[in-house]
Amino acid sequence: MIYNSFKIVLLELHWISEENTETDLCAHGQVRVQIGDEIVVDQDDSGGWTVSAMALLLLRTLERDHTQECPVGDQLVPCCGHFMVFQDDMEEVYMANCQNGVDWEVRHENGVVKLKTKKGTQAFLAFEDYKKAVLVFVDQVRQFYQDSPEKILPSDEFDRVAYVRFWEEWHGQRSKWV
Repeated sequence: MIYNSFKIVLLELHWISEENTETDLCAHGQVRVQIGDEIVVDQDDSGGWTVSAMALLLLRTLERDHTQECPVGDQLVPCCGHFMVFQDDMEEVYMANCQNGVDWEVRHENGVVKLKTKKGTQAFLAFEDYKKAVLVFVDQVRQFYQDSPEKILPSDEFDRVAYVRFWEEWHGQRSKWV
């Protein structure tokens, strides 16, 4: 049985430093994620989640399963992003974070997306419904960047390359779903 039971709502967006928004590369904010009847993530008193990394990770799940055995990243809702890594032998940017994020499984089968939470709640959606929910969220995060002051790229080459590659991957992933 297929039913639309995945909701992702962007509640609030901000930069960690409102004084240095040009050098703050990661968008943070509050989100609400509901899978089936379970609220997996909701607004809390923390500084928020790293929603820019979350958006890229969710884009990856449009093409691939996300399981413990074969994850698209550490967690789909990362608490923080300590740094990004990209080297020539890597296909994707790795976003290092702490273990305080939130995660669930995403599996694709015959046009249906199965979501399964840590508590065991399962939801089944038509791929098109899942894709729409993800892309609405991704586009909201991207709009936040577009409405903010232009970023000053890091002077450190390692950090600069990773940030540039992050956006190349984002745009490449997003353009597949126009």
